[in-house]
Amino acid sequence: MMNVERTLPVILALIPLILGIVGKVSRTSFLASQSLGLITIGVLGGGLVYMQSALEIDPSRMFLSGAVLLTGFSVILGGEETKHSSIHCASIMIVLGLGFGILLNQGLVSRIFLSGFLGFIAVSLYREKHRSFRTTITFLHIVVAIILSLGSAFGGQTLHTYSSLFLAVTFLPLAPFHFPFLSTVGGAKGVLSSFWIVVWLTIGLAELHMIQSALTAEMLIPIHLLALISAVYASLVCLGQQHCNQFIASATVAHVALIWGLFDVFPSFPGWGIPFGMAVAFVMSGLCIAFSFVRHRYGWQIFGKLPGLASPMPRFGTVLILLVSFAMFLPLFPTFSGLLSMPTVVTQDRGIVMMLVTFLVVWLAGGWYFSQMLHQTAFGTARADVPYTDLRIAEIVAVSALLLSATYSGVFY
Repeated sequence: MMNVERTLPVILALIPLILGIVGKVSRTSFLASQSLGLITIGVLGGGLVYMQSALEIDPSRMFLSGAVLLTGFSVILGGEETKHSSIHCASIMIVLGLGFGILLNQGLVSRIFLSGFLGFIAVSLYREKHRSFRTTITFLHIVVAIILSLGSAFGGQTLHTYSSLFLAVTFLPLAPFHFPFLSTVGGAKGVLSSFWIVVWLTIGLAELHMIQSALTAEMLIPIHLLALISAVYASLVCLGQQHCNQFIASATVAHVALIWGLFDVFPSFPGWGIPFGMAVAFVMSGLCIAFSFVRHRYGWQIFGKLPGLASPMPRFGTVLILLVSFAMFLPLFPTFSGLLSMPTVVTQDRGIVMMLVTFLVVWLAGGWYFSQMLHQTAFGTARADVPYTDLRIAEIVAVSALLLSATYSGVFY
């Protein structure tokens, strides 16, 4: 049983990883890649069910792995046939395999998969050939993260704690550690950007869950301040951001700041933090994949270029309104669930004040920039020169799966 517990997670991670690498080389048709991807999702789902019933696996890691798998199903099902669609599908399989390897394994094996994940990000960004100061900072950040990831597997407890904290603020991105996240999501093609959001945040939640007991009050004081600064900064960026992927990435950074702001105010992190983090991931992923459908049809990436989409595309408009409505109320979910699990003890006034300020910034600013985005896309007068085509059944299923998952994670989990 011990051998199965060690080898099965590695096997489940290697299956999509190998298939993705083969898909990158073979350049098969999109239909074949999509069919193989969905079959692989089914096999991995069966593997997770077996692990849940037969092996002693951390329930939080199983939940995060299931979230990655479900998002993989959505992005593969909702993918569109293009010139590079089979390559995108192969990339999804590679990210899925690396994500599984990180979440289902522990120790050195998990760190090896994490280094591979970071290396794949670096290669993907390098191929974009967009050289800038931010790109240089991103590459340096990734190199440091790889060194710390591998070093923590061989170092002592102190090195492990600080390395995991650095990885946590990278994958639950706080400014100024958010550049790799913005570059990865903003530069991804097609539906892959939607998948990046979920996999990225699941890794961050797993890292934070792993070191939550090792973080002292002295370490959390600057983190609270950084969370507030990050929330304000990301919210201001959203107000002036017109590129859809960059807007969603910045909105994600703003909402993730609330996890750090509430971290030591509400003690039961697995009870509120992981469900809230996944609700954020699912909602932002749903918005990203919905906009990718429109971008595939019309080449649209800037808000305001195609106003009034709710009228000629009622199914898209309904999905968008539901997602944005959910996003506006996201900050309420962790506050409510955290208060329910909060023991009746006196909490430091400083922590309460910082939490309330961060909450108000995220909630009020989010309500403003999400409503502004909705006004620029769903409402208004549709252009007469555009041949509008509403969402297909597969696209509706893909977005609905993410929306239902966000509801389960944020309300019922």
